[in-house]
Amino acid sequence: MRVLWFSNTPSLSAKFSGDITVGGSWIESLEYELMTSSDIELGIVFQELSKESQEIRSDSTDTKYIMVPRHPHRKFDRWISRFFVRPNSQRSLKEYLRIVASFKPDVILFFGTESDFPLIIPELKIPSIIWFQGNLTVYNRMYESGIKVRKAFYKESLKNILWGNSVLHQYLNFQGLVEREKKIFSIAHNFIGRTDWDRRLVSIMAPQANYYHCDEPMRRSFAEKKWIQWQNRDKLVIITTIRENIYKGLEMVYETSCILSQRLNMSLEWRVIGIREYTTYAKAARQKANCSKKLSPVTLLGFKSGSELAQELLNADFYVHPSHIENSPNGVQEAMLLGMPVIATNVGGTPSLLKDGEEGILVQSGDPYALAGAILELYESPHKAKKMGEKARILGLKRNDGKKICSDLLAIFDKLILDTHNSADH
Repeated sequence: MRVLWFSNTPSLSAKFSGDITVGGSWIESLEYELMTSSDIELGIVFQELSKESQEIRSDSTDTKYIMVPRHPHRKFDRWISRFFVRPNSQRSLKEYLRIVASFKPDVILFFGTESDFPLIIPELKIPSIIWFQGNLTVYNRMYESGIKVRKAFYKESLKNILWGNSVLHQYLNFQGLVEREKKIFSIAHNFIGRTDWDRRLVSIMAPQANYYHCDEPMRRSFAEKKWIQWQNRDKLVIITTIRENIYKGLEMVYETSCILSQRLNMSLEWRVIGIREYTTYAKAARQKANCSKKLSPVTLLGFKSGSELAQELLNADFYVHPSHIENSPNGVQEAMLLGMPVIATNVGGTPSLLKDGEEGILVQSGDPYALAGAILELYESPHKAKKMGEKARILGLKRNDGKKICSDLLAIFDKLILDTHNSADH
């Protein structure tokens, strides 16, 4: 079977792929599982800032990687595009179709609805399917749940404003992506998802499409390690992994840490991976929480490699995910694989990952008091926290069965191909 992916990451490409910590690492894991558990010919298309397409071969995998230009690629044109929403480049779509014709896949898999890749679906004569990741339409409704864009904009540097990199420019660009995503949902024929939330969204936003369930594999290194509950130390360490998006709940971290600091009889250390110090988001979050950087127990660690992230998790007492909207956050799943107690906001697809009171605790989004109470509850009940972590690991390992995931995915591909042939025969 020849399979062509259109991906928002270069996956395991040796030339372009880094050790991704937040977001795309599960796609790398999926490629690894497929390459070790199945006999398929895989091609992966991804975007980079370049003038022309380039085929890449890696010494570590048989996958064919195809880098395509991200338009516009010139600095001046990119600067202009940040101020004026432009339609998708027809040049890009023609290049995607050229690659399809050259590779001759039996099936095409698009990762997510955030990029312009799926816009070629109406021109395809072979089966295609979109792997549901997030949903910009809903994210847009939750965008200002924690911090208002206008408030964050006051913290922007003049350089970011002039270069079109401010939170306001990002927000306006997001609106254009939402409209494109709605079009993609209207032309899609098939979706893969893994939560009740994404299944329900597909039933409403793409009623013409079929929906298939398939879990996503996490990095094997997290399943190979195991968290051990810390005993008799003089501080409480919390770890969080989120992106630098304004709706990810960083202000909740600051607000909750201030509340907790007044109740704990030991020092608190809250370490956040995926957000850098001195960013506009960090400044706005601290302002919203009325929290001094010098006095705050929160430390922003920026980006970490997979091995560094795993070590940070193993050194912590709890994993906390404060986001205002999610589908299936990698951070939650990787913490569960390690066997950590997890506390997360009850949003989007997160309730499909763990059951409240069993594998972790779910709290109301935007409520730092409930989040602080949940952390205090597990802190004061270490036996309960340990039991939750053990249950989380059992569920995580079951969900992260690479061979089953590959089998399920290949069965979906087989059905798509068979249905297409049967349709052609009639």
